[in-house]
Amino acid sequence: MTLWAPRLPAAGGPIYGRIADALERDVRAGMLVAGSRLPTHRQLARSLGITAVTATRAYAEAARRGLVESSSGRGTFVRTARRHTVVTEDIDLATNSVHTPLPFPSPAMLQRAGAMLVGATYAVGVGTERHRAAGAAWIGRRTDPGQVVVTAGTQHALFLALAATTRPGDTVFTEALTYHGVKAVAGLLHLKLEPLPMDRQGIVPDALERAARARTAKVLYTIPSIHNPTALVMPEKRRRELAAVAERHGLTIIEDDVSGFLLEKTPSPIAAFAPERTIFITGLGKAIAAGLRIGYLVAPEALMPRVRNALAASVLFGSPVVAELAATWIEDGTAGKVVEQKRAEIVLRRRVAERILPSAGGDPRSLHLWMELPKRWTADAFVEEARRRHVRIASASTFAVTPDVPRAVRISIGCPATVADLESALHVIAGIGEERLAGPVV
Repeated sequence: MTLWAPRLPAAGGPIYGRIADALERDVRAGMLVAGSRLPTHRQLARSLGITAVTATRAYAEAARRGLVESSSGRGTFVRTARRHTVVTEDIDLATNSVHTPLPFPSPAMLQRAGAMLVGATYAVGVGTERHRAAGAAWIGRRTDPGQVVVTAGTQHALFLALAATTRPGDTVFTEALTYHGVKAVAGLLHLKLEPLPMDRQGIVPDALERAARARTAKVLYTIPSIHNPTALVMPEKRRRELAAVAERHGLTIIEDDVSGFLLEKTPSPIAAFAPERTIFITGLGKAIAAGLRIGYLVAPEALMPRVRNALAASVLFGSPVVAELAATWIEDGTAGKVVEQKRAEIVLRRRVAERILPSAGGDPRSLHLWMELPKRWTADAFVEEARRRHVRIASASTFAVTPDVPRAVRISIGCPATVADLESALHVIAGIGEERLAGPVV
């Protein structure tokens, strides 16, 4: 048995969490090796002067993080790394979401939502004053509620933005790898997407300058904060440069900030540098809950009539019932607390991911990893092999705007129900990447 007597972090928080933090620290430092038997719950409690219940909660939290495993009658052990894990039931690393507990709406909240259901009329349009104000508060940076449109989710906001700024046959600039949802909207609206090269900071400004001079498009769609799929965060200098190009050439920018909530400190949005040329879109599906189908679109005054027309032509107005739930959670601080929980969960899961897949890239605050593959694999073949082993991931072909698909995959770390499930799935991915094959897989 390992005579482990943890030195607890001085930071605040429940003691069971601090014990789990200390265990994680000592495992990562090599002070505790895989397979080490840990003190019993009672022994740990005596050594720290805590209750056995607290010790049990500490080990349960460590197990949730994938650090330990317990066996009835044998005890608790530091978990052994499993490079050749076999998964028998499907684990989803393709869906870009993270689930955290959400409080059930209070009776008063449901009563207000019910009143919205009974009293709503077709005059709701872009949203009630209160719901637009909640959207402005969610976005922050002194957003004018009069420029906010309440939508049926961020995907709907994207549809409205493109419908308001393009005509069938138009071309839209995008990153060379972009959110697959914009490809779907472009197909529906009969638009062409023109890819722009990227570096580690996002779209290359000179490339946008050259494309804008050619006048092949008047609209740019971009995801500067936690880019999907590469998980890059565009620095403020690059955002200013793109805004300047848009000003010079009369481009309209659609800025997708659906994952910006993950960044506690984020660069100013492009909309701050080109407010009269930028439509800013975001929503609550990823930030709060997938079922909360509410998005917010902020448009310059000159574009508001076309946005209103697109709204009327699509859903007439977003659901005031769901908007009421969203507004209440934004106002009473629940939304902010859920975001804090999601950020903390991502930090935990990123630690696991970085340990198992250290070569995978992306901002450490991202819901997903971007992993470049060995030359012997194509993206689609790697995804198919992972699927055969019951792990779902997303191929670069899903996001590529041209037939030139990079050898890479997107791995989402938030969807598995437990950290242990995530760890198992990541070991499967690591194992596939390390396998020695006779030749390239195409």
